[in-house]
Amino acid sequence: MGNNKYNGWTNWETWNFKLWIDNEESSYNAVLEIAERVAGQHSYSSIHSNPPEPCNNCTYSLSQELEKWAEDMREAVEVETGFFADVCNSSIKEINFYEIAEAYLRDLENV
Repeated sequence: MGNNKYNGWTNWETWNFKLWIDNEESSYNAVLEIAERVAGQHSYSSIHSNPPEPCNNCTYSLSQELEKWAEDMREAVEVETGFFADVCNSSIKEINFYEIAEAYLRDLENV
């Protein structure tokens, strides 16, 4: 099997989802606020590492929040059936939300 990485991310879908969040200051700030809230509910497992690594529960919780956000955006488009719905649903399933969550939690350390 070949390397399916895209611009350093798991795949194009992961890269594209994060790109669109980061391209809008309001959505980027919203994700950081969610990340701060989630991080406040969990502790960092390796706070003394360089850079600090968030705990697995924190990353998982944020990844679930990001996945819900993607699902909410898909529902807002109001395409429930047909080709475009299938393509959208398939793309969302390919997004590595955990990888994106790790990146945003690392961003918190730099804010």
